[in-house]
Amino acid sequence: MRLLLTVILLFTLSCSAWSVENRYLYPLAHVKGVTALSIMENDGLIYTRNNNQVLVYSKFNAWQPRLEAGFFSPFMIEDMESQTGNYLYIASREPTNQIIPIDTLATSGKIFFPSTAIGDKLTREGSTLYIADRFKGIDIVNIGKGSKRELLSTFSEKWGIRDFVASFPYLFALNDFGLVAVDVSDQSNPRSVATNYQIADANCLVKNDNTLWVGAGKNLLAFNINDPENPLLINQFRLANEITSIKVKDNLLYLGLGRGGVKILDISNPFKIQDINNINTQFTVYDLALANDYIFIALGKDGWMIYEYR
Repeated sequence: MRLLLTVILLFTLSCSAWSVENRYLYPLAHVKGVTALSIMENDGLIYTRNNNQVLVYSKFNAWQPRLEAGFFSPFMIEDMESQTGNYLYIASREPTNQIIPIDTLATSGKIFFPSTAIGDKLTREGSTLYIADRFKGIDIVNIGKGSKRELLSTFSEKWGIRDFVASFPYLFALNDFGLVAVDVSDQSNPRSVATNYQIADANCLVKNDNTLWVGAGKNLLAFNINDPENPLLINQFRLANEITSIKVKDNLLYLGLGRGGVKILDISNPFKIQDINNINTQFTVYDLALANDYIFIALGKDGWMIYEYR
């Protein structure tokens, strides 16, 4: 009997050891001398922006990212999106804003097509670009492969959207009134479902399967959206720092925590969140982006960094 118990214990310990996160974080590059308030990756390119400038880098050599192109805006840039690695959309409050190319001395000959969208927040799903404007509502635009812009409809709700994510046939948003869902199955006639939760300090969200993860101050909230019209709060996780950015990939949640660096959580089971890794950048984290095994971190006036997680 004692031998059997010993065998069971050893088997349990071996299973536990196997389940422990076995990937490691490797710092690859730190690009200095630029200000990066937000960052995104698309089609092998890394886009960083500050209040008036977008810089585009190639990550072909992740140890030495190369500047491919740059664009200057005389007015404040609110947000950015991209399409097919060539088309750049910049959200601005100024209708007459002209995006001016910057001479970067790049030799690759890659051509970018920038354009301005009037609004505060952008999100894209496939060939559909959603443009949120705090005064007007949401424009739903068909951009095809990036070469056209066809306005499909305007959803006129004065929400003051803080962040939103598109997952057809719904669009989920954080606004001045709380967490809401919009039925966009008919893109020419979007329909507001309801305002379900008033969440203090909510500023970012991401969707993973049937769970919405919301960053609200120092609190991470999980909502089950099997019924999008009535999301159910299923978990809360308290952090030491305020959440500035939130991204998800392969059931791992990546949280930018300002001076607290980056925290990586396993959310395979939304009811049982596991803290599995941390990045101490020694700088303030403003935003995150993910691609393959790379983590891109915007550090404000301290530039931006690339980590590999494998």
